[in-house]
Amino acid sequence: MVKFGGSRSARFVGALGVALLLAGCSSGSSSSTTTSTTSASGSSTTTSGGTSSSAPGVTATTINIGAITSRTGPLAGYFAQFSPGMIAYFNTVNAAGGVDGRKIELTYNLDDGGSPSQFTQLTHTLIDQDHVFAIGTASQWFTPNYFVETNTPTYGYNVTGNWSPNPNLFAAGGSVQDYSANTPTLAYFLKATHSASVGFISYGPIISASYDACHVGAQELQAAGYKVSFVDVGAGLGGSYTSDVQRLQSTGTQAVISCMQASDNISLARAIQQYGLSIKQLWLNGYDQTLLNQYQSLMQGVYLNNQGNVPFGAVQYPTVYPGMVAYTAAMNKYSPQYTTSNVAMAGWQSAALIVAGIKAAGSNLTQSGVIDATNKITDFTAGDTQSPTDWTNAHTTATFPACSSWVQVKGSTFVTVFAPGKQVFVCVGPDAKNPVPVTPPAGTPGA
Repeated sequence: MVKFGGSRSARFVGALGVALLLAGCSSGSSSSTTTSTTSASGSSTTTSGGTSSSAPGVTATTINIGAITSRTGPLAGYFAQFSPGMIAYFNTVNAAGGVDGRKIELTYNLDDGGSPSQFTQLTHTLIDQDHVFAIGTASQWFTPNYFVETNTPTYGYNVTGNWSPNPNLFAAGGSVQDYSANTPTLAYFLKATHSASVGFISYGPIISASYDACHVGAQELQAAGYKVSFVDVGAGLGGSYTSDVQRLQSTGTQAVISCMQASDNISLARAIQQYGLSIKQLWLNGYDQTLLNQYQSLMQGVYLNNQGNVPFGAVQYPTVYPGMVAYTAAMNKYSPQYTTSNVAMAGWQSAALIVAGIKAAGSNLTQSGVIDATNKITDFTAGDTQSPTDWTNAHTTATFPACSSWVQVKGSTFVTVFAPGKQVFVCVGPDAKNPVPVTPPAGTPGA
């Protein structure tokens, strides 16, 4: 599912998501497939405030949104968390009166079962039959064709890398996946941890996002002058990583970056512990309190890059990060099992962008009007839960500085590291050879 200051366009999250998803995550999944069957009127409607619209999915009292996620099947353990994040945000907005007299409802919450053909079918169902105004999606099988053809405002979790460059597709935090743009961030980690050599572990090319994140990182760090002492970009899903750890040991590798899913990161950590290695671990997936509660002894000292998002622990500074307070309160109320899920956070941020676009469109409450208005937003932070995204370029460009919030496991908690004081973000420029922290962009939460 990767984010940057200015435009958080290049995201490692996609690499993590695909790895998790294809393997099937160990976290709980929803088996519910219940959906609303209330059709949205396509006739012109007017609220008491006077805003009329003939757009699909808009009634006098409601704007109907659809969602397609993998809530059952082998991918459910990860993607099922997206819709609860959207619902929590919409419920919060509706409790305050909605937007211009209308409530925003996730009226159709559909399950693709982890099937590409089912995803395609449900896309047509939501657009052609249910006539929704906009769609949120978190699925490995996202294909942009029909969304683009129908100019449907579409929001979601980018694990497929095909959200760019179409102006109606809004991936949480920016629609571009540019792994090269992440190299300075990885270089900063090596500098901050005083690691003189680094190794990489990912799955093979069949899981492209995992492979690309580590493959590109290894190549470009080496080109920038760092010692890349070990690379395995063909590791197996759910496999044994003993041979990898033996090679880490024999090469004297001081830090290892894993582009694998959380459960395989745990297996890697177990092997590292069994061999008694003192090696720094950076996981691109595994920032999950539930996981830590289960594997606390194995995760001690592990670093995670929560790129672009305010970390969940920032709730301890309520006056500095009120957005995280609002998110945590809403998730604890509506879906507490997913409060510390980055996928639920992506759902929350997607819903926030839908609402922001509707408000920005004002009286031009059409799909095109919302798309156009959203693409003029230059400093979107989803209620101060992420570093700013500039939607005037977030469909096409990875911009700098690149802002990350870093956490490390200490005891039973994830603790923010590297950033000074109550600031959670460390931002670096494009120079991987000299990744010096710079001032966060204006509007960055906590700055």
